[in-house]
Amino acid sequence: MASGFDYLGVLCKVVSGWSGTLTLTNTSTSVSSSVTPRPRSSALEVMLDFVREARRVHGVEVFFYVNSFVKVVFVIPGVTFNLSATGTTGTKLGLTSSATGVTSSHIFPDVIPNSAVPPYGARVRLPLVSKKKGDSLLAGGLGVKAGNARSGGSLILYGDLSTDFTLAGTLAAGGVYDFAIPRTNDATNITTLSRFMLSSVGVGSWGRLGSMGRVRCAIQGVSE
Repeated sequence: MASGFDYLGVLCKVVSGWSGTLTLTNTSTSVSSSVTPRPRSSALEVMLDFVREARRVHGVEVFFYVNSFVKVVFVIPGVTFNLSATGTTGTKLGLTSSATGVTSSHIFPDVIPNSAVPPYGARVRLPLVSKKKGDSLLAGGLGVKAGNARSGGSLILYGDLSTDFTLAGTLAAGGVYDFAIPRTNDATNITTLSRFMLSSVGVGSWGRLGSMGRVRCAIQGVSE
């Protein structure tokens, strides 16, 4: 299906100010699907929701990925379609102009704001669930404190030292980010999204070449 594509990890900041809708129309059937982003979201979250809704409504293969220029590539093999956005949604996704009568795929005109694509990949380590032990019980066991414990982890972005310091400077401002590898899987078409808060950022070298660097981030798992 899509084995010829190179899928890259994408880091997108969760920001406020989303408004409007993102709409897809199949020109052959005149059937449309759309999503309305939450007021606070990320480009990754919006596109994943958009793809799921498009698959449900149109019943065809739909997926997206982000290329090395940090632009969304939207794909519906063999289908002619229109894409449009209202409110701030288009600007926040890089879809600054509508697409009309395109077939199979469309590259959004502009880069995704507040986003990065590490050229040599990334590594995310974040526990899915963490629990704190509670007080001792009369029966001799331990209870469980209400709620999840904070789950800390790490994010490493591999790139070039010449650009890593700029990226680290941007990430040093902190905030909440989503990370995913948008792709299609020949069996399941599943993309997993991780959401976390950045707490510290550093830059170091890696590999035998002195020009290669990595941005190390301490992260804290969050749900919103």
